[in-house]
Amino acid sequence: MMAKMNVVFVLGFVLVASAFATDLSANDCEISVEECSPVYSSFLSRSGKTVENDLKQYTSQLVDKSFHFLFMSSAFNKHSLDRPGFEKLYRKISDKAWEDAIELIKYQSRRGGFGHLVQPSKGENYGKVLDVQELSSLQFALDYEKTMAKEAHAIHRKISHAHSKAGNGGDDVYHYDPDTAHYLDEKLIEYQSGVVRDLAGYIHNLKHFTSGKQAADLGNHLFDEYLATV
Repeated sequence: MMAKMNVVFVLGFVLVASAFATDLSANDCEISVEECSPVYSSFLSRSGKTVENDLKQYTSQLVDKSFHFLFMSSAFNKHSLDRPGFEKLYRKISDKAWEDAIELIKYQSRRGGFGHLVQPSKGENYGKVLDVQELSSLQFALDYEKTMAKEAHAIHRKISHAHSKAGNGGDDVYHYDPDTAHYLDEKLIEYQSGVVRDLAGYIHNLKHFTSGKQAADLGNHLFDEYLATV
């Protein structure tokens, strides 16, 4: 009995030692107080690359998205194009993007990062979203949401087993991060699939309501009233 317990103890010790040997940051805190931080897994820097860099970029994209839809909502809240339903829809999307950006900054801070925004790779022309009509605005919104969803999926792929090279003898510790993957699933990806479905449905319904020239204005008006109620 004692021999079996000794074997179990040795095997357990080997497994723990193996885990610490794989994660080079596992005992950094014991070596130096300055190394004591909440940074681990995909937030560890390897050749200057971490998932934190992707999250910073995505946070900046969320802020940019918030302003895009804020401006677009204002375009439907003027005397020449008074559409309170469309204004409500795009203001809601804008507010959600802003809230997601704040929560993502908080998450990066919780994981030991510093969630500051990064400079966009190119200047954005926000004026283009002010010159829109009902159907074209929904098409723009759908494309925008699908682009953001694909970006979230790309980040998720980097930190999931689907991208893992551990099975081929590679080092998995620097990219696999189920905590970040769960955050993306719960806070972003699930919402995105829903809003993409809703916008696609809105486009086809509005297209049907406004298919005739004489019915276009009435169709836009009735659909706007519907959006104001949802």
